[in-house]
Amino acid sequence: MLYKLIVFAIIGLYTGYIIPKLSLKIIQYKKKTNSIGSEEVQLFDNRIINIFIILFNGAAWCFTAYTAESLFAAVLICVQISLGIIFAYIDIKIRIIPNELILVLLTLGIIYQSFNYGLEGILGSIICMVFIMIVFTALATFMGLGKVGAGDVKLAGAIGFALGYPSVVTAMGAMAAVLLSYILIGLALRKIRLTTMLPLAPFLVAGYIFALVTFTFNLNIA
Repeated sequence: MLYKLIVFAIIGLYTGYIIPKLSLKIIQYKKKTNSIGSEEVQLFDNRIINIFIILFNGAAWCFTAYTAESLFAAVLICVQISLGIIFAYIDIKIRIIPNELILVLLTLGIIYQSFNYGLEGILGSIICMVFIMIVFTALATFMGLGKVGAGDVKLAGAIGFALGYPSVVTAMGAMAAVLLSYILIGLALRKIRLTTMLPLAPFLVAGYIFALVTFTFNLNIA
């Protein structure tokens, strides 16, 4: 077990190291194909963020290796965690959720659900995806398409498909809690306003990762 944890921790740290580099390459590609100007890029302290990504991804991989029932399940969940971080990174930078990555997430969802629940899991995932997309479409209509974009709806649907029921409920609950906390703290510190446009992918991903980690942890203690 110790050897397994060390291997996963090393791979997770290295994967965390390349996540920003890979994300920036995807951003460059999307800027060329979508005519995104450099003025639209949201800048932040890359060094601090990159170190956080490396440490978080390494810790998540190590924890998953400890709690997952099998090596295949651990690898599958770890890849989804790293993919989620890429989604968040890109959305923070250029406010775009690449369709190519959505397809990757759906593919991982098919494998994940088939491995855990078989064909019944796929059917349940489809139902979850449709339901979540309807909810987010209604939310976008109510709040305005400027605040909840088509990419957010597709990502939410893909997450619903990848997780299935009941994990998707955990994900949406965690997402709402993180988003509400961020808004309240931001308003209290006067860093944001009620009219501030926020990228939703980081909050969706927070719920997604929390649900993945919770799922493996619950199985381990069951």
